[in-house]
Amino acid sequence: MTHEQQHTAPTMEEATQFSIRAYKGIELGLGQADPGATIARTLEQQYPGHLILIQSGRFLQGYDRTAYTLHTLKQYKLKLVGTSDAPHIRVGFPIGNFSRRLWPIVQEFGIPYVVSLGSHAEGRTVYVSEHHDLDGAVLAAVSDTVVADVIHDLQQRATLNKASAKALLASPDTSVFKLKSHAQDLDGQLLQDIIRMPRDLRVTYGENLRACMARIMRAVFAYGLEDNKAQLLKSISADVDLVKHYLAQGQRLSGLKVAFEHRVGLAVELGRLVGGLIRTNTVQP
Repeated sequence: MTHEQQHTAPTMEEATQFSIRAYKGIELGLGQADPGATIARTLEQQYPGHLILIQSGRFLQGYDRTAYTLHTLKQYKLKLVGTSDAPHIRVGFPIGNFSRRLWPIVQEFGIPYVVSLGSHAEGRTVYVSEHHDLDGAVLAAVSDTVVADVIHDLQQRATLNKASAKALLASPDTSVFKLKSHAQDLDGQLLQDIIRMPRDLRVTYGENLRACMARIMRAVFAYGLEDNKAQLLKSISADVDLVKHYLAQGQRLSGLKVAFEHRVGLAVELGRLVGGLIRTNTVQP
């Protein structure tokens, strides 16, 4: 087992409670457009009716049936991934919250699970639940048709979002610009977080975060009168990426009590909106 896996694997007490059986995995079809989806599909064939979670860096990700189940039961946000020829739905959460998130789901709904930890380079270890009270009927109820319908719905939404983005880019009216409301939401949440920080962190880490958000807010409010909108959006995108960097950095600082996962979600959504606008056609002034 790799060094990383030693820190992310379940504890001995948890393993005893849920009768986990571990075995070394083998190569499971990597090299596709979405390797995680390929691994998940292979494991699903071996363990039907199980939640299938695959480690990808510092996250655990679930695809298709697992994604839809976690979305329905726990309101995890669905994401459309893969290629146009092989689309998938996916949910994910930080691997550091592995035990805190997974065990309550198992206890509350009695769903068996398979968790694949590791990487292609370092090898994978697969953990399989074998508790006698677990039941695979919940996952079995999610048919291929249900998954296909959800994927189709998300594809349709993506088409609508692209059309909306083109209209927004063409409009100088920032009062109807969705980017503005999302930026204001993130700015307000981070301001409250910074106010509650210890003084030493507030004047160092917090100041960096505030300065970055100030640039984003100024750019968003300047959008309506900006001649070179595409360049302004690229500047916003760079600062959104910097905010995400600071939030990731903050998780490693002691003394911070911030809902980092929620704030990162807001930043990711803001970046998604900016990216969608950048990818649209350039509007002539």
